[in-house]
Amino acid sequence: MKKWRSPSLGKDMELVIYGSSGTPVLGLPTRGASCHQWGEFGMVDAISYQIENGFNQLFCVSSNDGESFLNTTTPPARRLVRHHQYELYLVEEVVPYIKDQNPIDYLIVAGTDLGGYHALNTALKHPSAFDKAIGISGIYDIKGFMDGYYEDDVYYNNPTDYIPNISRQSLLNKIRNIDFRLVSYDHDPRIDYARRMSNVLRMKFIRHELDIWDNNTSREWQQWQQMLKTHII
Repeated sequence: MKKWRSPSLGKDMELVIYGSSGTPVLGLPTRGASCHQWGEFGMVDAISYQIENGFNQLFCVSSNDGESFLNTTTPPARRLVRHHQYELYLVEEVVPYIKDQNPIDYLIVAGTDLGGYHALNTALKHPSAFDKAIGISGIYDIKGFMDGYYEDDVYYNNPTDYIPNISRQSLLNKIRNIDFRLVSYDHDPRIDYARRMSNVLRMKFIRHELDIWDNNTSREWQQWQQMLKTHII
């Protein structure tokens, strides 16, 4: 485990590292969860072969959603400020740390639930930092966390809104270099987010894979484990 005082967030943040070599993966947990969640819920075990054999090195970070999207005690505009600080933590602190620890010039970011949003949105906004983004049962529209508030700070953090209006070809070309994976399942309550996000990406000719599993299961984490194992390769 690694911990440092985050300048972006103004508090100590932890991350857990699994493996010592291989293509690096930045793992983002479900809403409000810690960096230990993927280890506790079998996601690390699901890709243990890749980790133990040096194919992948996994860096799991904690969520900050409890201070942003989930913090109903503070105004929505303030929630977005805290979200932006978390984004800076990922891009300006965690990504450089990973690159310092791992010489492979290819970075995968993957997340589940609201972590899927962070994976996709961060890659879309910072395409030079990532090569593959995997959203598993992701929530790609944050308006439901904003209590009816909608200003520019919501728009520019809501990929289903801002992506259709990107016109700068140099930015679109960088985004199109990323391998996007939108993964869900038939009875997933978040399936419509994946479908809508796929339509938005398709409209801008952004290469991606929409993978809807037809399993009917109440054991969501077991399914997520297999989804991660499938799409990390």
